Amino acid sequence: MPRKTPPLRQRQRGAVAVLVGLTIFVLVGMIGLALDLGQMFVNKTELQNAADACALAAARELDGNADALARADAAGVLVGNQNWAGFQNVSVTLTAADISYSEYLSPNSDYLTNAAGADPATAKYAMCKVERTDIGVWFMSIRGFGDQTVSAYAVATLAPSQTTCAVPIGMCKMPGGSAPGFGLVVGQWYSGKFSAGTPSTTGSYNWIDFNPGGGGANEIRDLLSGPGQCELPPLGSQVGQQGQISSATDAWNTRFGLYKGSYSITSSPPDYTGIAYTRIGVGSSSETTWPNPAPENAYSGTPTSGTTANYQAARVANTRYQTSNPSGINGINAYSIATPAQLAQYGSLRRVALAPIVDCQALAGTNPQTVTLEGYACVLMLNPIKGPDDVVMEYLGQPNDPGSPCSSFGLGGGTSGPLVPVLVQ
Repeated sequence: MPRKTPPLRQRQRGAVAVLVGLTIFVLVGMIGLALDLGQMFVNKTELQNAADACALAAARELDGNADALARADAAGVLVGNQNWAGFQNVSVTLTAADISYSEYLSPNSDYLTNAAGADPATAKYAMCKVERTDIGVWFMSIRGFGDQTVSAYAVATLAPSQTTCAVPIGMCKMPGGSAPGFGLVVGQWYSGKFSAGTPSTTGSYNWIDFNPGGGGANEIRDLLSGPGQCELPPLGSQVGQQGQISSATDAWNTRFGLYKGSYSITSSPPDYTGIAYTRIGVGSSSETTWPNPAPENAYSGTPTSGTTANYQAARVANTRYQTSNPSGINGINAYSIATPAQLAQYGSLRRVALAPIVDCQALAGTNPQTVTLEGYACVLMLNPIKGPDDVVMEYLGQPNDPGSPCSSFGLGGGTSGPLVPVLVQ
């Protein structure tokens, strides 16, 4: 008797279970791949943050001095190791062996560590490498995958910033001086303005309008009482301002916590200190508060006698303008003098600033007064003024010198601003 063939429905019994099993295996594999790859991506991002921070911190120390690389190693390790990986559960481990340097933006193999002989005098680029070798997979282990390794690297250097602000008064380059220092000496005092020239009726004072033909005297006052000129013209531009502009005096003095007329501490903030650095025979000084031969270095030095604190110490202590009026300001009683508490509350970095460098002799010989912008200087505004011939400033160096007091948290991409660390890879 012939065997009966089972109905088609009976012959397909169990096929769905097989398909479901195969599908689940594929789905688990896909889900596992997605989750494990996501874990790798998160770790990569976390390690990249650590490498970026390390490279920026190390590059900030590359000033060409003999100890630059030792400082760069220490800064890179300190900042880089403050980062975490593994969904912020595992601390990043960086050592000096993970930081290397080059004079040029080079292939990675050309970078040398400090221990391997990198040159601190020429090192311009810092590279940090970060790696994790113990990243366990969650699902892909069933496919035979073991612990994974993820790494990241970053390269940083110092570049001029683009967000610096300048005061509208020029520093005179020295006769025969040329870029970059123009013959100026760090720590030395210089007159920021000069007399009206010969003949004196030419009105050649050293106020600087960054956009000649614009706002004139009102613009100068606004720049002094406000943040300054922040959109700086490129070197080679024509700048200048004709006239004495005696009304700019009160705007200048706001930076020392001295207010009268329409100026107020809320609209025109002072520096953290109003202390004046003066010497009889310089400007309108009525007394010597900083007895020190040139270079005087009121910014961070020590006077030969007396107890006047340097600017850095006075800024921390919020020292007010001296009640003895060493700057000899006319009508000082008409001014409201900010107290230490007010300097602490409203103050900001207002006396360390950029000043344009120009040829003052050339400026005096033109009418209207415009001259070529040749550079920028980092300066300390030393004291309040009573008239247009009293401005005295201390030269603190080029703003793009490593470690310049004019350094800022500005963005890279400028041409002459203070150097700031920027990522390049």
